This record gives sequence, C-alpha cells and structure tokens, in this order.
Amino acid sequence: MARRAVLAALVAAPLLAGVGGPPASAAEPSTVSGTVFHDLNGDRERQPDEPGAEGFRVSVNPTSDDAGYAAFTDASGHYHISGITSTGKFSVQLDGAGHEHTTPWAVGGSFGHGGVDAVQDFGIK
Repeated sequence: MARRAVLAALVAAPLLAGVGGPPASAAEPSTVSGTVFHDLNGDRERQPDEPGAEGFRVSVNPTSDDAGYAAFTDASGHYHISGITSTGKFSVQLDGAGHEHTTPWAVGGSFGHGGVDAVQDFGIK
C-alpha cells in the first residue's frame, strides 16, 4: 500500500509543480520584438548592408489559450508586440509568403509566469 502512495505522489508532483504561480490575469505582460531583414548573402545573420523588410506580418501564438497577437514590420523591418498576458509556451511566426526564409519561419519559447521580453529576428530572400 505504501508503494502505491509513493508512486501516486511521483506521478502527481509534475502536475502540481505549476500550482502557486500567479494566475494569468495577474501575470506581468510579456513582449516579443525583433526585425525581419533581407538576408542578401543567405548567411542567416543580419549584416550592416542588409535592409529591413517592411510590411511583413509577425504573430505570437500562445499554446495556453486561444489568444493571438500580431504586428506588421515598419519601414526598418522592426516589429513590437506588447501586452501579451498569456503565460506558458508560445510560437512566433513570420508570414513571409512569396519569399524564401533563410531563418526558421517559426520559433518557440516560453513566457513562464509572464514578464518576458523575447527578441526574435527573421531573415528572408
């Protein structure tokens, strides 16, 4: 009988580990920002002579709820998405339709319990 109680405690421990964090409504908002750039030499890194890409949609999709956040890049290729109240795992995705991606078009991360400032750049050709 004691063996069963120990086994039950081991199974339940990971499920209870998230208990005690602030509720999503009380979490400090997170942000995601970065740049979409024309990767002229295809090396996946922005060089000083590689311009930003204007008008591209970047979205943040948390897996913990149905919320979605998006922004378009400005004339310099910069985007900034703020006020993200979701916590836990998320993906950042570039809609680069019609262009070759030199970096992954989607990248995952975690907001934990909130208050995260994530930076993600994307290269296209």
